[in-house]
Amino acid sequence: MTGTIDPDNLPAAFRQGSSLEGILPLAGYFIGEQLGGRAFGELWGDRIAIVLMTLAAGWSVVQRKRRGQAIGWWIPSIAAYLFLRGIAGLIWGETVFLAIGIGLKVALGLAALVSVFIGRPLAGLLAPLVLPFDETTKAHPIYSSTMRNLTLGYSIYQLITVGFEIWLLGETESGSNFLIIRTIIGAGAGFFGFLGAVFYADQRLKKIPGFNGVMESFEEIGVILEQRRRT
Repeated sequence: MTGTIDPDNLPAAFRQGSSLEGILPLAGYFIGEQLGGRAFGELWGDRIAIVLMTLAAGWSVVQRKRRGQAIGWWIPSIAAYLFLRGIAGLIWGETVFLAIGIGLKVALGLAALVSVFIGRPLAGLLAPLVLPFDETTKAHPIYSSTMRNLTLGYSIYQLITVGFEIWLLGETESGSNFLIIRTIIGAGAGFFGFLGAVFYADQRLKKIPGFNGVMESFEEIGVILEQRRRT
């Protein structure tokens, strides 16, 4: 990336509405499951979670259509996954519900690992959604090796957390306790893992001629977003 970032062509992660709408189905499901389960019992909590998730996904789709944006694949996919997972939990119980979530993490970790072996690391495909790397930067060997290492790190992280969650599932007395502990520990580990990945990428990618670094790019995007907010 050379020069300044184009304010009219920000990466997908920073376009208006994209980030919030993308996580709404997840937020709706989690809130419905936790609050509904505590207020009305586990069975009704799962049903409320499915309803809230469906409404959140529908709202996100409507907002995108109003702005003339394509619906994309993320919102329908995550909504379908949560819906099917919720139905499976209602039919076969809490253990199956939680096992599906753990199975998904295994699949993501293995998919990331495979992407490295086939020479198309997952981080390299997703990074341009967050920062506007130009073609010269993406073609540099340092960029390729950095994306490969980040993908390997993500894969290892996912598989380690799977082992922890399997152990935790056997140690906790209820699904709610499992979810609370997993969420607290997972949020902390994910936060520090993200910071570590950003710092690592920043230090390596700054060596590429013409690229000013990850942190400087984030700062520039932050200035653009703040200017938009004021206007």
